[in-house]
Amino acid sequence: MTALEREIIHWGKLLFERRLISGWGGNLSCRAGKKDFLITGQHSPLGFLTAKDLVRVDQAGKPVKKNQRASSETPMHMAVYAGTDAQAIVHVHPPMILAFSLTHDHFAPLSFEEKYTIGEVPIIPQDTPTVTRPERVVEELKYHPVVIIKGHGTVAIGKNFQEAFLFTDLLEEAVHCQFFKERISDTVGAGKDAAAKQSHGFPATGERYPLFSKEHMAALVERANHDAQFRADGKETGLTSSLSLLLEETDAAWTVRFVNGEITQLAPGDGGEFLISGKKEWWDAVFRARIDPFLATQQGKLQLKRGELAQLSRWYKPFQRAFSLWQTIPIQ
Repeated sequence: MTALEREIIHWGKLLFERRLISGWGGNLSCRAGKKDFLITGQHSPLGFLTAKDLVRVDQAGKPVKKNQRASSETPMHMAVYAGTDAQAIVHVHPPMILAFSLTHDHFAPLSFEEKYTIGEVPIIPQDTPTVTRPERVVEELKYHPVVIIKGHGTVAIGKNFQEAFLFTDLLEEAVHCQFFKERISDTVGAGKDAAAKQSHGFPATGERYPLFSKEHMAALVERANHDAQFRADGKETGLTSSLSLLLEETDAAWTVRFVNGEITQLAPGDGGEFLISGKKEWWDAVFRARIDPFLATQQGKLQLKRGELAQLSRWYKPFQRAFSLWQTIPIQ
């Protein structure tokens, strides 16, 4: 038995013990070299896997050994590997998440742990026993470490099985807490609307600007300074600092200075106390509300090149409000 085979068997058993899967449901896979992948076979119980339940497949999802049958979800796994940098995939059917997905359109995080680690999680419509159209799953996994498929389960990716497992486990626990919250507040029937209100909640309006242009940055300043809640949150948390944003492809950088919760200066350059750098793909995703900026930084899609995330986090409320406002400004 190889090390990879032992690893898949270990995580399958742990997923079963954590009740994130039952019966013969779910499937696991990982990269097994430059062109091959290892995936669980059809009708293989994750809690009781043996080496014979694991199938090596090529990039097309075809078993290397012709007498083996890979999971029916193999096409979805192959699509995810082709479209993301995933090294391992965990696809299971956590019961709380499955029930939650039937009455909600997305999961809005409650705790800071959830916001920093998994962010807002999309729920993707599904009307077939297997994922026959994986395009939406792949697209969302570019911006989220885990997604929910309505009435079906979760797909989590990671640099290894441990990471994908932890994303799945955290989401199940987070959804469990959400159910408690809804029960306590007696809003189970309004859960969908309540979750939507926790999201960004602002319609995109106004002229479209080229990303990181002077006009784009000036619009960001104006939108924030004219928002009473941003100013109140900034004053309450003592937001006095400077933040630089850098677009890596062009080295375009802008520094925004804050004094007691208001933006007092916008200038070109990267001399701020904090410097966040990223490629156009990820800045575009942030400003289009595809991914939370704190989550993008936590995942390394955006890089905090100067300053400490713990320091930046003390101003979480005003910065979260600012980015929610900035995401209402259309970009080209």
